[in-house]
Amino acid sequence: MYGIKAIVSKELRRVFKDRKMIMSLFVLPVILVVGLFSLIGMLVKSQNDDVQEHVPVVYVVNEPESFKTFAQTAGIDGYTCLDGADSNGIEAAKGGLYDRTTDLVVIFPDDFEEQVNVGVKDIDKVMTPEIEIFYNPSEDYSSQARDIYTSYLDAYKQVLLGNRFGNYAAVEMFHVSDTRLQDEDKAVGKMLGMMLPYFITMLIFAGAMGLGVDMIAGEKERGTLATMLLSPVRREQIVLGKVFSLAILAVMSAAVYIISMIIALPMLIKNIGEGDTLAGMTISFTGTQIVQMVILMIGVVLLYVSIICMVAVFARNVKEASSYISPVYILVLVAGMVTMYTSADGVFYKYLIPVYGSSMAFKDILAREITMPNFLATTISTYAFAAILVIVMTKAFNSEKVMFNA
Repeated sequence: MYGIKAIVSKELRRVFKDRKMIMSLFVLPVILVVGLFSLIGMLVKSQNDDVQEHVPVVYVVNEPESFKTFAQTAGIDGYTCLDGADSNGIEAAKGGLYDRTTDLVVIFPDDFEEQVNVGVKDIDKVMTPEIEIFYNPSEDYSSQARDIYTSYLDAYKQVLLGNRFGNYAAVEMFHVSDTRLQDEDKAVGKMLGMMLPYFITMLIFAGAMGLGVDMIAGEKERGTLATMLLSPVRREQIVLGKVFSLAILAVMSAAVYIISMIIALPMLIKNIGEGDTLAGMTISFTGTQIVQMVILMIGVVLLYVSIICMVAVFARNVKEASSYISPVYILVLVAGMVTMYTSADGVFYKYLIPVYGSSMAFKDILAREITMPNFLATTISTYAFAAILVIVMTKAFNSEKVMFNA
């Protein structure tokens, strides 16, 4: 036990005495996360403001008198009217959709008024004219103009229906009243469950990756690990000391990232104009949730740290370890990302899958949907896989061929 404590103390001292290491682990993440979220928020806000302030360039072909009257009443202006016989002008307007000189082209049929009026005189002879809308979905201005004029045309349709039936109330068949009934805590948990498991996976692994490679492969390359192996400390204690010290540093680094995200996220939401979405929303956890997350978090940290250390043990130097760890990191990220778009649906065996199962369990805990059998399954599985990796590492530490690159 003394050997484990000595190794942990040595590794923590090495990190906390290095100003560059402290800067990269605990200061730079705050600057990067807050700065990145602020920059994204400003860019999105600037883009949204630009789209909102833009006056759409719209051409209306064969404008009916009824639409002209409707537009004047509704205060719709700024569009240009074209005659249906002006084929060159119409084609030029459509062509402008490609070079952003036109945002929208609305074409009414030549006999639009006649088709509509047929239904007014004889309901059995109702005709349904087709209004064509041309826009460019790859351009923000054009998409915005399409949304605006689609709502105008919906309102125009209601006016025409009212004229047809002689009673505007007659075309309002019913009104829909939305009443939200939900468990607010569960709703918040589901929202967090979409992102948090992935970020936990990413941040813990990213925080431990560089340190783990240097802690083992780096010391092997520098020759300091050989000196440690020749000391009276048992090799299994060296392994555990390395794993525990790296786990502590990984949790601290991830905590800095997560706290920075929590601080920066409201700023991002405010900048993109979605502040009302969080109105009245609070985040709270039950005692059971906290205990479950802590137990599972410790297991996940030990598993990720063990994976990193395992790769570093079998590498001959830092360069080789870094090349090995990159594809492993990608696989872990993919497993965590999959949970953002899928659900385990309570299927027991899915919780036994390393990384994937723990991410699913985090998601269910936040949504308050985890069952005790599934929680125990993923917890035992995570700790078991971490223990297996530690055992394999211990055997590797006892191999002179592996440790001394013989």
